Amino acid sequence: MLKRLLILDGVLAVCRFQDDGSIIEGMGVIPDETVTNLARFAHWYRRMISGHTDAFSLFSQMNGWTPAKGWVVRGDKLSVCSIGNVVAMVENKDAKVNEVMRALEEISHE
Repeated sequence: MLKRLLILDGVLAVCRFQDDGSIIEGMGVIPDETVTNLARFAHWYRRMISGHTDAFSLFSQMNGWTPAKGWVVRGDKLSVCSIGNVVAMVENKDAKVNEVMRALEEISHE
């Protein structure tokens, strides 16, 4: 359940999105339009990361990089964290990113 993520310190918004980037479920303290854009960004970023991890695996000849389990984009004040089709926006000063990523991992399998 996505609500479990919202109780974590620093989590501003969470959403689950479909493979086309449309929202299945979203909630948080940011405007709905921003949640929609968050889902679209996460969808396209996941696709880009997939290509990059495939290339890294090919060039490095190291196993275990694909498929990518998740990603984090860290900004000055906010970060976006995602695993599978679930994404969260968090405040850097309050969020414990490892805790958020563990919760995303659990929720992504529900």
